[in-house]
Amino acid sequence: MKAFRKIGCVLLIATLSFPCFAKKRINLKGTWNTAPKSIIPKQPIQAWVEDNNKDLLLEFSTNLGTVEITVTNSIGEVMYKQSVEAKPSIVISLEEEVRDGDLVLVTDGENVIYGSL
Repeated sequence: MKAFRKIGCVLLIATLSFPCFAKKRINLKGTWNTAPKSIIPKQPIQAWVEDNNKDLLLEFSTNLGTVEITVTNSIGEVMYKQSVEAKPSIVISLEEEVRDGDLVLVTDGENVIYGSL
């Protein structure tokens, strides 16, 4: 009986934690000139697309000030463009679903980081 409870608890925990891993990571390229704080250089921005393909999650590891975020589709049309304050975490809700080949670009005018969705 105790074994069934343990298995049930493990299945419940796995079920509840599954949505946390249901987002697709966006591999960002480019450079952002910030003073390095560690030996291993790391992008100051991480990005994911939620499983509904309409929400873009951006996480900033440092205060980058105001940045412009642009999302374009595969033929170059702008789907989203806005200047935002780089807070630790930003969720952008897009009107259209993103598809393979769409591009996200984050810039402050000098530095550019981009990635394919």
